[in-house]
Amino acid sequence: MRVEGRRRRLNRVLTAVLLGCVLAAFTLGALDQRVIAEDRNDVLPVPLEAVLLGAFFAVGSLPVAWSIIGRIMLPVPTFFLYFTVLIGKSPPLPYYAAFAVAAIYSGALTALARQLADRPDRPALGSRHPGAGHS
Repeated sequence: MRVEGRRRRLNRVLTAVLLGCVLAAFTLGALDQRVIAEDRNDVLPVPLEAVLLGAFFAVGSLPVAWSIIGRIMLPVPTFFLYFTVLIGKSPPLPYYAAFAVAAIYSGALTALARQLADRPDRPALGSRHPGAGHS
């Protein structure tokens, strides 16, 4: 029983790390699509921005209590990074469409991190037994 729990936990941690790396790679590719020079004047180097976003997602997806920190740090940088990508690519999206799509990206990634961090073995109604209440 204990070995199965460790294996399941390791699998969830590796999934969070792998998806964080995928998000970092996707973000790095998206940030390289910007063609407007003003959008390339970032505070941090582009690869570091992508890695930080992937790290926030990975931390927010971990099955631990402190993963809330990653989910708190995820929405705002995600929104601004993808907003600048959508406005600064060639041809750019209209402002309102870019705003809406960036908000959708931000919300979807935060919701996915929350879903991955949930503990599926805990019942929703508070019973201590995983199968209790189900017929």
